[in-house]
Amino acid sequence: MKAEHGPAPIVRADVVVIGGGSTGTSVAFQLARRFRDESGRRRVLLVERDTVGAGPTSKSIGIIRLHYSFEPLVAMAHRSLELFSTFEQLTGSTADFARIGFLLLVSEPQMATLRDNVALQRRLGIRAEVLTADGVAALDPRLATDDVAGAAWEPDSGFADGYATAAGFASAARRDGADVWETTAVSGIDVRGGAVRGVTTSRGYVETSAVLVAAGPWSPPLLAPVGVAVPIVAAREQVVQLAPPPDFGQLRFVVEDLIQGLFSRPEAGGTVLAGVLEEEAEEIVSADAYRRRVDFDYVERVGSMWARRFPQAAQADVRGGYASLYDVTPDWQPMLGPVKGIDGLFIAAGFSGHGFKLSPALGEVLAAQILGEQPPIDVSMFRLSRFAEGRLLRGHHAQGILG
Repeated sequence: MKAEHGPAPIVRADVVVIGGGSTGTSVAFQLARRFRDESGRRRVLLVERDTVGAGPTSKSIGIIRLHYSFEPLVAMAHRSLELFSTFEQLTGSTADFARIGFLLLVSEPQMATLRDNVALQRRLGIRAEVLTADGVAALDPRLATDDVAGAAWEPDSGFADGYATAAGFASAARRDGADVWETTAVSGIDVRGGAVRGVTTSRGYVETSAVLVAAGPWSPPLLAPVGVAVPIVAAREQVVQLAPPPDFGQLRFVVEDLIQGLFSRPEAGGTVLAGVLEEEAEEIVSADAYRRRVDFDYVERVGSMWARRFPQAAQADVRGGYASLYDVTPDWQPMLGPVKGIDGLFIAAGFSGHGFKLSPALGEVLAAQILGEQPPIDVSMFRLSRFAEGRLLRGHHAQGILG
């Protein structure tokens, strides 16, 4: 907005968080609990265009693993695992966290990278180890290991539910004094004199001096009018639900197979959620108009890879599937922290498919940044300005989602 004075506010807030996914709700919760015991209470407002957790968060595969190339990502994933483990005590709700272990299968050319990443994890106090192909077979004899050179094994990892996590954080934020406006669209961020002054919503104008944009693939159109270019595309990503034969039993842990490019994790009723680990965005789409159903050729592709890795379950039935969105950046790494040139404006977007597992720690990190404090984990390498500076981040893995 270019007006010298903003419209009359309907409310004032100290911080406005735009986006009710797992990250936005986590930040709102951490801010609210920080403000809860203050004598002069400050106000946190979370604004969500739909309902809390209804966007890509609700369709997240929910895998929680700690295998990354960049130390800040490992540190955030580790802290998030700690918070998922104590989620009920922290929020009073459940995230449906299942600690079943995570196995990453690789070929011989990928072993050096795997060893480096496991060494980084162990240096940071994480329980992780490198397995040989025989070690993989001992962990689960049902796995075909003829093409497996080795694996990384994380016994403390697993999966959780995206919708339950966002709903739990939002409920706890409300309990601690935050306001949560659902079915409320933000149409503009008011920036005057190089600083945030407010936001315009479908309920009216909110006066504020701090805004966090955590709106996933809807972040670029929110920031473009204030002159902030955000290189995010909406990528359509698919998941297939398979039902292995009854005599196969339950998938025992989360498996990511870099040899084929397959991920799989157990689901309710003895079923499995599976999909493809892409090296590039599968399909660029409009965030508001894309096919929600899974494609037949994708189902065949996933089924073929599943049968190759678990021959005993080759005849798995297809129970369904769905498509959701990733907010993908050019280097598949997120944009975190203050937006250069505009006081009070922050971003947490572009997670490229690995934001959910980081979201509990991101609440602590971003809340500290918004309050002008030193964050517990240094995430400055993920600043938005790196794209304009030509300093893209490249992890050790070809698959950008693995960091």
